[in-house]
Amino acid sequence: MPKPTFTDDDFVNPDAPEGERQLKSDHWEVRDLSYDLNRMRQHLDLMKSSIMIRAMDPWEEYPEQGDVPEDAIPGPSLELFIKERPRGPGYVADFLYHARDLPVSVYGILVNSGFGLEIVELELWRTRWGYWDDYGTFVDREEWEEFQRDKHNGDVQPRRIGITSDVLRRIPIGEIIARSQNALADRSWEDEGIRSLPGPTLDVDEFPETTRQALETANTLAERPQRGRPPLDDELLERLAHAYLREAVHGRGLTRRLAAQFNRPEPTIKDWVKAARQRGYLSAAQPGQRGAGPGPRLQPTT
Repeated sequence: MPKPTFTDDDFVNPDAPEGERQLKSDHWEVRDLSYDLNRMRQHLDLMKSSIMIRAMDPWEEYPEQGDVPEDAIPGPSLELFIKERPRGPGYVADFLYHARDLPVSVYGILVNSGFGLEIVELELWRTRWGYWDDYGTFVDREEWEEFQRDKHNGDVQPRRIGITSDVLRRIPIGEIIARSQNALADRSWEDEGIRSLPGPTLDVDEFPETTRQALETANTLAERPQRGRPPLDDELLERLAHAYLREAVHGRGLTRRLAAQFNRPEPTIKDWVKAARQRGYLSAAQPGQRGAGPGPRLQPTT
C-alpha cells in the first residue's frame, strides 16, 4: 500500500519546516493515537491520584505463589480505584473488571445515593486494540495471529470478538458490587497502612489528609444497608448545624451545597438536618418558614 500523502489542510502550521509541522487535533491519525494497541493509557489514568484496591485476585485460589501450576488459568480480576478528588456527592470508587471469557474489560463507577452501593456508569473496553501504521494500514497483530493459529488447527470459525447479548448477560454485575462492597468496607488500612506506588508502605500517621478522607468516605459509603439506621453522632450533627447556618445566608441550593461539603447524597443531608432539629442543634421548623436558626444545644464556634 502506498504511503499516504498530506496536504496543507492536514496541518496546524503548514508553512513550518517539514519536521516541525503539526497535524490538526481532529486529524484521523491524531485521534486514533488514543487506541494504539490497547487501553493501557486509560488504565494508567485510573491510577493517578487514586488508592488502588484489588477486590478479586486472578490467582486467589492459590494463596501461595509457589503453588500455582504451570498450566493454571487465571480467574477474573477486579480492581478498585478510590479517587482522592471525588467525582461528586455519593461517589465511592471507579472499577475495572477482567475475565478471560469476555472479549471486553468492564469499567464503571460506584456510588451510594442512599440506597446502597450501585453502578451509575458502565463502559466496555476492548481487551485488545489495533493501530494505524505509518502507511495507513490498520494492524491488530495479536488477533490476526490468533486467527491464523485457529485456521491452521482446522478451526475455521475464529472466536467472536463483538459485543453480543450473550456477552452482556455474562457480565456479573451482582458479583462486582458484592466483591467491591467487601473490599471497600475493609478498614485494615488503619492498622496495616497502605502501599504507595511507587514507594514504601505508609503508616496511618503518614497519610496525606486527602488519602485518609478518601478511605474513610469509601469505608462509610460501602457499608451494607442495615435495618434501622444507627444513631447519628452528636459531633457530626453539631458540625452539620454550623455548616447549615454558614450556608443558609447564600440562599437556594443549601442542601446541594451541604451534600457536596459532606460528600453525602442530598436525601442523607435532609435526614441529618431533621435529626439536628430534633436534638436541639438547629431550631425547630416554623410554619411558613423554610430556614432554621441555632438550637439550644449548639455551642458557638471558637
